[in-house]
Amino acid sequence: MAQVTLRQMAALLKEQGPYRIVYHIRPDGDCIGSAYALAMALQSIGKACAVAGDYPVPGPYLPFAERLREDSPESPLNIAVDASSPDRLGSFGALPFAFCIDHHLHNSVPAKYTYAEDTAGACSEIILKLIEEMGVTVTKEMADLLFLALVTDTMCFRTDDTTQQSFQTAAALAGYGADIVGIARKTMFLRSRQRLALEEKLQNSFHYTCGGLVLTGLITLQDLAEADIQDCELEGINSFIDRVEEVLIGVTIRELPDGTTRCSFRTKGRLSADEICRSLGGGGHFHAAACVLPVPVREARAVIEPICGDYLRQHGTV
Repeated sequence: MAQVTLRQMAALLKEQGPYRIVYHIRPDGDCIGSAYALAMALQSIGKACAVAGDYPVPGPYLPFAERLREDSPESPLNIAVDASSPDRLGSFGALPFAFCIDHHLHNSVPAKYTYAEDTAGACSEIILKLIEEMGVTVTKEMADLLFLALVTDTMCFRTDDTTQQSFQTAAALAGYGADIVGIARKTMFLRSRQRLALEEKLQNSFHYTCGGLVLTGLITLQDLAEADIQDCELEGINSFIDRVEEVLIGVTIRELPDGTTRCSFRTKGRLSADEICRSLGGGGHFHAAACVLPVPVREARAVIEPICGDYLRQHGTV
């Protein structure tokens, strides 16, 4: 395994092929937009390329992904995009990976070549630079995909890892013809009645501990069924809990179909969501990270709240 520069990654991708780009389980806008834009770029320089993942492309992103003409390459080289660990790649995680392109802390995908920027607000920031470094002309289709990725992963430029590069990327994509207003409004502002119903259920489940500094909220499979909404329509739901001003650690606890529970942490200040989640077998970004616990959703809350309290005490917050 070798850490390479962006220029080296671009040169390697131009030299080799064909490719299969793999996105992570429970895909979000960043992994879909980044994967499909990179696939388009590779195809434009004559590389056969397919995109794959354990989960289908979420409905809101399907019109963008369908712009790609997918190939069926034989014996493709695998590229992991926006995935921090083999577990995040699902059934594809055991495959050999030639390349990994990511923006999470502590990436552990065992790829032959890795380029990671853990300060990037979205993986699409890296993908745009990579495409430009390859000498590819960025089309409107690529720009739309990359802006979709950028605006969803930075929560419309509201996450703590939004940087100057994030805005430079947005400006460049606007110059390439991305529908910045339409995409931002559709993905980050408009809400269906079903989504609003689910958010109400989440808010009704809120439970405060540590004098209001820790907040947990639950989303069960029954909640999804009653709100008539699919899991793939919940982009950004994990940050809903982060809107409460006084809360230092917010955790959205979501029941998964296999009986396990995904716990998505949001922290503020010098408190590290990644540090907490790594102690539980997960990880992510400094202020936004996740882990999966092998217990039912309500038991997960009973596990998480004391851990959050201990973490606050260790850092002299309570």
